[in-house]
Amino acid sequence: MNNNGGCVHRITGSVGDIIYSTCSSPSGLIASGGTDRAVTIYDPRRWSALSRWVGCSKFEITGLAFSSVDESFIYVQGVDYEITCGHWKQSERAFSFRGDSNWLGFSKCANNDVIAGWCESGSIFIADARQL
Repeated sequence: MNNNGGCVHRITGSVGDIIYSTCSSPSGLIASGGTDRAVTIYDPRRWSALSRWVGCSKFEITGLAFSSVDESFIYVQGVDYEITCGHWKQSERAFSFRGDSNWLGFSKCANNDVIAGWCESGSIFIADARQL
């Protein structure tokens, strides 16, 4: 690590693609997403891709968060007005919800699946995934 300036491992997407978002799960898995509109899940013990969910977002991915209830599910925010939750191991969409304009950002509570997002219109949306 000392010779690499503190870098343990460098994650790169497809050639020419830019990674806009990363997140980690409680068990240590790492997810990344960006301009390729795909979520890649990495195992940091081997630094290999465990899964790749292609086309999970219509536009570039700008936010990611693993589910606190079941980490085989992940929340994906695109630059549009939709947040999708899906099973990354099977590349299947479970549900999605929309804001009234493009998302500027979102966050998930640490211990449960309550998601809050802020839209360009200034609106803030809060969703409890247990109720969806």
